[in-house]
Amino acid sequence: MKSPEEFDAFLREQIVPRMRAIEDERRKVQARRDALAVPAAWKVAGSVAGFALAIFAKQFALLIVLAALPWVVEAARKLKVPDTASPLVRSQILEPVVRFWDPSFDYKQRGHIAQAEFDASRLFAGESFNRYAGEDLVTGKHGATAFRFCELHVKHVEKTKNGTRTRVVFDGIFFVADFNKSFRSQTVVLPDTAERALGTFGRAFQSLASGASGMQLVELEDPAFERAFTVRSTDPTEARYLLSPSLMQRIAAFGANTGSKLRLGFLGGRVYVAIPLPGDFLAINAHKPLMLDDIRKWAGELLFATSIVDELDLNTRIWAKKPAA
Repeated sequence: MKSPEEFDAFLREQIVPRMRAIEDERRKVQARRDALAVPAAWKVAGSVAGFALAIFAKQFALLIVLAALPWVVEAARKLKVPDTASPLVRSQILEPVVRFWDPSFDYKQRGHIAQAEFDASRLFAGESFNRYAGEDLVTGKHGATAFRFCELHVKHVEKTKNGTRTRVVFDGIFFVADFNKSFRSQTVVLPDTAERALGTFGRAFQSLASGASGMQLVELEDPAFERAFTVRSTDPTEARYLLSPSLMQRIAAFGANTGSKLRLGFLGGRVYVAIPLPGDFLAINAHKPLMLDDIRKWAGELLFATSIVDELDLNTRIWAKKPAA
């Protein structure tokens, strides 16, 4: 792994010159958008007129619409000017930063893990959704372990009388890697909300739910782990082989460090990890200059994702893997 000093030298020599050109482009875009702004006096006058009309018509909803109309018109005008700076950030900054850490790493802004693989992981089995999108696909090999991860946005959107209602199923990093043991079963490790909320009754409820999903609830010899997670598998005996005491400790520590409701799945010789995030992964703010601190933050996010290999000790391969059935 490269050192922080090497990364700083890389930023100075290769990235900073590109940042200047990208900032010039961002300012050009902003200037073209500013030229389309509606004068402040017009916006105020339009809002006052809309307010008066709505009061006269005794329509509160109309009041909101008409009062906001000048700002909506301005925003629509500005959106007609395409953002030509952000794509440059992805291609000229993010791609080189990803490859800096390892030449085997590859970055595709519009790439993502397929929905079929997301479904097959069984990490969100039983959750209905009708919107699936992703971006920022990174692939590579860390040590002996091949991996892929991306940002996913999975949600269910339905129409209501007043518009739409959105339920988020998953927003965060979805990570896939080769696992270091051979196995034939399907095992999932999920946040144990039922037992924490309902105690022994919650555990009994989980057992019933597991049977309905075609998986069995797995009893483990780690009470602390079982308080944080529930484990279900098509083969409880093999699940206990997969989830060694050291791996359970690593999962629990990783979950505590991320502060998120971690989910893991073991399927087809791979491990799947879903990590919810409170904000966007590798987020770009097109309304302000790109700073070195932004790039260092992206580097930290990338290293966090690739560190899953180390956190779960996936490069330790004591056993020779056999092809999964």
